[in-house]
Amino acid sequence: MRVLFLQQQPCMRALKYAVGLRSALGSIKLGFAYQGQTLSGWYGSGDELFDRWWDLGSEPRKRLRAVAEEFRPDIIHSHNLPDSLTAIALELFADQVPVINDVHDLQSLRRTPYEHGFPEPREPLALERQAVEGCSALVTVSEELLMEIRARYRITAPTLTFANYAIRRDLPRVLPPPERRNGHPPRLVYQGTVSTNGGHYDLRGIFAAIVGEGLLLDVYPSRNVPAYAELAGRLPGLRVHATLSPPLLLSALPEYDFGWAGFNSALNGAHLDTCLPNKAYEYVGCGLPVLTLGHRALARLVGEGRLGLSLATLDDLLGQLSAVDLVELRRRVAAVRLELTVEANIGRLVELYEATAG
Repeated sequence: MRVLFLQQQPCMRALKYAVGLRSALGSIKLGFAYQGQTLSGWYGSGDELFDRWWDLGSEPRKRLRAVAEEFRPDIIHSHNLPDSLTAIALELFADQVPVINDVHDLQSLRRTPYEHGFPEPREPLALERQAVEGCSALVTVSEELLMEIRARYRITAPTLTFANYAIRRDLPRVLPPPERRNGHPPRLVYQGTVSTNGGHYDLRGIFAAIVGEGLLLDVYPSRNVPAYAELAGRLPGLRVHATLSPPLLLSALPEYDFGWAGFNSALNGAHLDTCLPNKAYEYVGCGLPVLTLGHRALARLVGEGRLGLSLATLDDLLGQLSAVDLVELRRRVAAVRLELTVEANIGRLVELYEATAG
């Protein structure tokens, strides 16, 4: 099987797919076509998982046609946002090569731009409809996101929900004992994107509230944002670390008590209700119960799975966490963590590929 991934720039989700597909199908051929961005999305690793790379440049339609003629894909797996490359692939290959539309974020649920440096397309909602209704198969990150899409568009293609699972090969093989004591108050950790634009990654107010309640919070940002280091300089209990490579980060996480996955819902609450972010599964993979703030998909994950807490408020946060049986939570997380990995779930994507290509 030959799969061509298509995206504005490489992202961690495509890297995870590649790891899983390589583990499941030794003979698979993987290509990646991207446009206008560097390969910084891999954080320095993962390029070797793909047999070929193509930069689509300023003429993506013309270049993508040439890429397809050269690579001869059985499947084009296109990731949003934006939906412009998916629309181009559908226009070029709808009758020749199945195009899978992988929805990370639904444009119609957002009130802020996608934060990766490329311009917003014209008529983004028209592109969204074309991608969703014209694809050969639809993949989403959560059932909640699929429900939102069904409420807006007519879906006739097969669907698959595939969360942002952790990569099993990168997780710690052995966890600290669940009875361990990391000190009092509990130590919280946040890893990933932070911003200052008022959107869902603008976490300055939330971080200040957490440490204001007497908790300790360490932040490992995916990129340096000076405003957070300045905030830490004013707030005892908040520490902002240098950006770590994924292996170093995952080796550091087990020493904390809880992983933080609560976001600023002032502008993008509807979007946040559909998200199951990478960090939640990486916390679980490293043995950490997850704390979130009522975001619907995350609240379901931690509630139904007994993998953490969805908090209604940050008031008396120390008291709320002190009432938790942390040892039992850790045991539950440790028991299921390897089930929530790409390698444990990749067979479902392979089945979709085979059914769609067949």
